[in-house]
Amino acid sequence: MWARYIIRPSYDKNHTHCPCDQVIKERKHIMSKYNRNGFGRLGLILVLPFIILVISYLIYKLFLVADPVVTGIEAFELLSADKTVTIHGENIKTIEITLFQDGQTVELLKDAPENTQKTYVLPVKPKELKLRDGSAVMSIKATAGFLKEISHELQVFIDTVPPVLEIQRAPTVIQQGSAGFAVLRVKNADDVYIKLNDLRFPAFKVATDKKESDKPDQEGSIEQKKNEFEIYRVFFPAPFDIKKGSIFYAMAEDKAGNERVRSLSTRLKMKDFKSSSITIDDVFIQSVVTPLLNVAEISDPVEAFRTVNEQWRKESVEKIIEIAKTTENEVLWKGRFLQMRNSKVMARYGDKRKYVYTGKVVSRSAHLGYDLASYRHAPIQAANSGIVRYASELSIYGNTVIIDHGLGLMSIYGHLSELAVKEGWQVEKGEIIGKTGATGLAGGDHLHFGILVHGYEVSPLYWWDTKWITVHAATDN
Repeated sequence: MWARYIIRPSYDKNHTHCPCDQVIKERKHIMSKYNRNGFGRLGLILVLPFIILVISYLIYKLFLVADPVVTGIEAFELLSADKTVTIHGENIKTIEITLFQDGQTVELLKDAPENTQKTYVLPVKPKELKLRDGSAVMSIKATAGFLKEISHELQVFIDTVPPVLEIQRAPTVIQQGSAGFAVLRVKNADDVYIKLNDLRFPAFKVATDKKESDKPDQEGSIEQKKNEFEIYRVFFPAPFDIKKGSIFYAMAEDKAGNERVRSLSTRLKMKDFKSSSITIDDVFIQSVVTPLLNVAEISDPVEAFRTVNEQWRKESVEKIIEIAKTTENEVLWKGRFLQMRNSKVMARYGDKRKYVYTGKVVSRSAHLGYDLASYRHAPIQAANSGIVRYASELSIYGNTVIIDHGLGLMSIYGHLSELAVKEGWQVEKGEIIGKTGATGLAGGDHLHFGILVHGYEVSPLYWWDTKWITVHAATDN
């Protein structure tokens, strides 16, 4: 039989614990550490999505959300007695606009719009807001959310004093299709013109009435107002399509937008213009209209004619008005205007035309000049001295010359077969500028001659009359 041995741990007499107690203690320490680390990892797993969400939100706000943008605030730089300012905000959550002057705070806008884009129309009346003329500071603040904001400070000048305007000369009567001439005495204005409904006819400064030293405004304005009167001259038309009872107004504006309005005592006299009927046929359409459209064949002759006679005519008028914006601010002409030599009048200003095709009226127009005919390719004289503003093809007018005579007064020569001048040339009264022809919408060789006042055709008949010019258009008195 083998002997059975039981091995027991031996005790150190100097110690009170068995070695196994140390093992158990170490195991408990390890388990405690494991439990702590386990619960820490679990907490981190639970918190981590929230941390990622916060970080993503911050990144989105810092890098992906656009900055707020406010446009149109430069209109606040000069404030008149009554000014409406339109501003547009993009990517805005809140917006504030405030004016500061002499310790006073005036809130013009405070809003938190539902949409991130919004347009604001702000009426500003400094007197009602208890603000004085002079300098002020404007603060514009806008936010697009957390950490996204803009702030602007704008120097503002308030000017509520309108210009001074006196009418020194104006016609007592002006006929439909004619033109008038006025002399205005103005002080502290930056823009002076005659107004007819929505039309503006600019005046030109020609002299200073009485020179006086400038006096500074309150706070020192952006540009010191002049303490002097200035003389302006202006030609203005009574266009063919003017409405009965229309009133002409003299207007003076300053840079801030203050206005001074004076009505002219000019009485408008309406005229009865001749009506005529013109028959057009396929030969005319094929020989005249088709080449203008730059096609060999057309399927709808009526529509083709309407396109040229109505749409092209309208575009030609717009082009002429644009050309007329470039004019000298002095008088370049003298005396009556010349009619083409040995010419016969074929059509007059204001003729109301009906165009008949196969027995039906297919289009209408008004003839706004004089058609003058002589012999084929007859020489054309400059009706008066001036500068050539246009010398090229011009839609229904064909080859065209436009001469600037100053102060918005011009003459136009259409349907030419040959041009003898170029844009920018100085021409003298009577100088040959081209030859008659049948270019554009013309049925035969002739000259379309017209007088333009700021681009609007008026009847040349008056400008051929020495007496009328002396009474109504003399610029030396």
